[in-house]
Amino acid sequence: MMRTVIFLAGLSVAGGAQADWVPRVLSDQYLATVSYGGGVLSYGEDAKAMGPLRQVATQLQGLSADLQQALNGPVAQLVAQNGASFQSGTVSGNAQLTISPDASGVAHIVVSGLGYQVRSQYSGKKWGVIHYTCTNTLTLSNLVVSAQYGTAGGNMQDDKTGVTATTSSSTDCDSNLSWILPGVGDVLIGKAQDKINGLLLSNVQAQLAKVKDTLLYRPDQNMLNGLSRLVPPGKVVTLPGGGAFPLGQYLQNNLAYLLGNSQLSIQLGNLIAPGRYMGDGRPSVTSASADVVAITLSSPAMSFSVKVSENIGLTWGCVPIHMTC
Repeated sequence: MMRTVIFLAGLSVAGGAQADWVPRVLSDQYLATVSYGGGVLSYGEDAKAMGPLRQVATQLQGLSADLQQALNGPVAQLVAQNGASFQSGTVSGNAQLTISPDASGVAHIVVSGLGYQVRSQYSGKKWGVIHYTCTNTLTLSNLVVSAQYGTAGGNMQDDKTGVTATTSSSTDCDSNLSWILPGVGDVLIGKAQDKINGLLLSNVQAQLAKVKDTLLYRPDQNMLNGLSRLVPPGKVVTLPGGGAFPLGQYLQNNLAYLLGNSQLSIQLGNLIAPGRYMGDGRPSVTSASADVVAITLSSPAMSFSVKVSENIGLTWGCVPIHMTC
């Protein structure tokens, strides 16, 4: 289970002496925890070193932002075509990815756990005299994105990408006009459903390809893929009873087999973002931790999991508002 520490969210104390407390990070560590055959191996790195744990975790964490950008461009065009002004489009949630190969040499990649919300503004005149401005909120919940690629070379298969979602829409107007504008939200929802399999999919496919390559196919300067960067050669798991398994070297030596025969489950969490605190005393929190990514690999030959967490130590600096620090 992914573990996330919910960290100080701008608490304001009414009345009395107050100060604005600003977090100062003293230490920032990335820790990998590998589990195999009943044994556990842990190792870490300083975040400032920009080592492999941080690199892979950060690249995977970019999925939501990349998908948001991939969706916003086509959706903004769609909104404009329907006479509205695109205000914002936001992807939220923690993505869960599943990669499953089949005997035909194809792997299926599915992303779930996300939602997408679009805000658009409509302005105009009704009956020549009543001016209105309306904001439509279109919500795509239970968003599921799927694609296929060939396990031999990792090439994405065209016309095999799909997006499904549960859609809902609400419209808020600055006057009593919602009842005479029933189609404002329905037009956008209908168009989104009609177009989602043609307008958005090339962008979405590119983002799934990026995630797939980060983990499996694209080597870095050391000719190691993402899995081998998380568990590099030299990492040995001590097993119950005193044995040991050279997991890192196994991944390196059997990459081709694993690419075509392994199912991967990837759960993305959150990077830590310390927030300011407003109150009349120094915050007591001096550390925070969060699971950034957890990966489980299962194949007929072996199974293992690796979790990357971020751990920070911090202190607080005082910015006086109604008191002397």
